[in-house]
Formats: sequence, structure tokens, C-alpha cells
Amino acid sequence: MKRFLLFLSLILLSFFSFGQSLKNWSTTAKLGNGFIVAHRPSVVHVLQKHCRSFELNFTKSTEKRGGWEELYNFPEIGFGYQYFNLGNPQELGSAHGFFSLIKMKLFKLKTSYFKTHLGLGVGYVSKPFNINDNYKNLLVGSNINATITTGIEYQIKLSKKSEFTSGINLTHYSNGGSNVPNMGINLAMLNIGLVYHLNDVNQIKKDTFHLDRSEAFEILVAGGIKQIYPPNSPKYGVGIITADYLWPIKNKSVFTVGADAFLDKSHKAFLLQDSIITDGVDGFFRGGIHIGYGLRVGKCTGIIQTGYYLFNPNKIDASIYNTLSFRYHVNEQWFVCFNLKSHFARADYFQYGIGYHL
Repeated sequence: MKRFLLFLSLILLSFFSFGQSLKNWSTTAKLGNGFIVAHRPSVVHVLQKHCRSFELNFTKSTEKRGGWEELYNFPEIGFGYQYFNLGNPQELGSAHGFFSLIKMKLFKLKTSYFKTHLGLGVGYVSKPFNINDNYKNLLVGSNINATITTGIEYQIKLSKKSEFTSGINLTHYSNGGSNVPNMGINLAMLNIGLVYHLNDVNQIKKDTFHLDRSEAFEILVAGGIKQIYPPNSPKYGVGIITADYLWPIKNKSVFTVGADAFLDKSHKAFLLQDSIITDGVDGFFRGGIHIGYGLRVGKCTGIIQTGYYLFNPNKIDASIYNTLSFRYHVNEQWFVCFNLKSHFARADYFQYGIGYHL
């Protein structure tokens, strides 16, 4: 702990010493208290005490006019770190997260305002499942995971450069099914903290800017790896081909409709566990259609989709599936994507891919 505090002090000293060259930057430190959400009865036995958290982030206010920054009332972008004591040092240990971050202003009161934030990054869990000495932890099966953090916070001005912040934060850790078990760690936290701006806080500008959006067609190809029960079983390749048609809703949102083709080599092994032998496409292929909603922020688009399997001959999983997709447009035609496919609250696998925008 002493080494961590020394490291934190060095970061803060460096941050303030270079203050003149870090125009429009701010730092936020938060302390939190909360719990792991017991989303399955099989995980209740490892949830012993409330969780504690610490967060440190650095963000820069955007200023560019005539683009997406003005459309979203000049949000803040940056990076952050989270630490969680998971309330069970023997079986859960602690969790760390490093993530990119965006904060958006919702609405302003006289001397305060509400914000929402979204962070995406890499997480580390110190005590994952181990079949020999930690077999009760069914939440996460690997040290390295993806982490997603979001929430709503209320900030009130204390001085020209400082603010008090409080809010609700939700954080998720998961490896996307690359190692089982993988029910995921879902943390709900209440937090308080302080915000320090290197410059005086600017007034929030009204959203009066509009961008012209047009209908578009996108196709993407993505892949990943997946493991099925029992633990320590082989890993299998998975892939997806998705075609989407996108309709703009005003100038921030899009509505999507499309089709998916899923290739999953784990199906044949899963069915073989029940002495079911399959040949041909039945052992690895499923197809479906979906609808979704997306939000565009600059070159990035976040899309939530719900689909239905039209071809699922062996009835593996439920008929409904969900996809959370993050797409970054490298240029006007090409984009890269990161997807999470799930069946309700159970993650199926992560997908990494490339797409083309027409």
C-alpha cells in the first residue's frame, strides 16, 4: 500500500508541475463503497462483505467547434484507473482496471451539473477460478479480462478550479468466455470524490449544432476464441459475418437491422458430451436476424443489438441473442470493431474484426 501511495503521489506531482502545458485537463479522485451483484444463485456463497473502491482519472475538455464535440456539448476524454477490494480476499481477491474514458454533460443547474461516463479497457483479477485451490470462484476464470465502467455523477462547484462529485458507478469484468467459468463480476458502487481543473471551469455550452447523417450499409467479419465446460477443456475458434443497414435518427443515433452468420467450432464438442454426433453445417453454423440502436460519437459508434436465430437446428442456447458492438472508423470506408455476444446475462464470447462502410 505504501508503494502504491508513493506512486500516486509522483503521478499527481508530475501532473501539477506540468500544469501550464496541460490546458483544459482535470483530474478526479474517488472513493467508493458497494457490492458485487448476485446475478446467479451459484455465486452467492463467495460474496462475503461489501466492496471498496478507488478511482483516479485524467480527462481533457474538448473545444473543437463544428464537429461531434459541439454536438455533445464538448465532452471530456481521457483515461483512468480503478481498484476494487472484492470483499473476499481468499477466493476473489482484488480487481484493477485501466481504461479509456469519455464524460458527457447531461444538464446544468445553477452551480452544479450531472454527467454520465463510459470507460472501456483491460482489467486484472488477482484470484480467478482454479480447479485445485480456488474452485468456488465461478465468477471469472482468468486473470486478464475486459472491463467496462459506466455511471451517472453529480458535480457541484467548490471554487474556480475544484468540484465535489458523487454518483453511482457500474463496472463489469469478463473474459468473454475464453476461459470458463465466466459468469462475470458486476460491481455496483456509490462513490464520492474531488475534481481539480488546471484552468477555470468553462460554462457548459448549449447543444445547437447539427450534423447531416445519411443511410448506410456495413458489413463486418470478426473472430475470437471460446472455451466450454468443463474447465481446462480445449479452446475453439469462433467467427461471425454481419451485414447491417443503418438509418440515422436525428444527428446522434442510428437504427440498425441486419443478419448474422455464426461459425462456432465448440458446438460439435458440446453436443458430443450428450452423445449427439453431428455432421455437416449443423455442427458449427447458426444464422439469425437482428435489430439494434446505436450512438455515434466522432469516429466511434456503439451499438446494442437483439437477434433471433432463424437457423439453430440443435437448439444450443436460447433463441434470442444479444450483441454489444463498438466500431471505430479508421476512414470513411473501413472500421475495426470489438463485439461481445451474449445470451441474456451470460457472455458467449468476444469478437475482434474489421468492417467496410458503404
